[in-house]
Amino acid sequence: MALQQGLRDRVTVSQVEPGPARSPRRARLLSIVPGLGQLYYGARVRALQYFVGVVGCGGAAVFLVYHSFEIAAFPLGPAVRLLVLLLSELLMLTLLVSSISFWVAAAFDARQGVLARNAGRRHIHRWWFVKLREFLFEDVAIESEKKPHE
Repeated sequence: MALQQGLRDRVTVSQVEPGPARSPRRARLLSIVPGLGQLYYGARVRALQYFVGVVGCGGAAVFLVYHSFEIAAFPLGPAVRLLVLLLSELLMLTLLVSSISFWVAAAFDARQGVLARNAGRRHIHRWWFVKLREFLFEDVAIESEKKPHE
């Protein structure tokens, strides 16, 4: 019971001191460098998370691009070498898409954070895939609540 109340308190939107008005456009523009938009509206930890997400995934992808042929040059059979090369390229593409996703999410979050701060609300961040799931399956959840279970 206490756990449910604690979770409910965390999710409630509370009022915060608005401070000086910030520009959502400037926050999004500053997000060209991941995390600067979050620093602009005062979310230091979130700025570090976005910076590490973009730079970490992008750096790992660049590392794999430069070293995938060296990895595939190990003295293995041709089929194993090809499999290792394909897997490293697949991992590199996954990391690249993740890095771009973090970057886009950082720009969106910076804008939303500034808008919430200007309105005097606390910005409760949810990842884009949670928002997408809610968007796609909201009607299904509403329909299932309306129908009586037999």
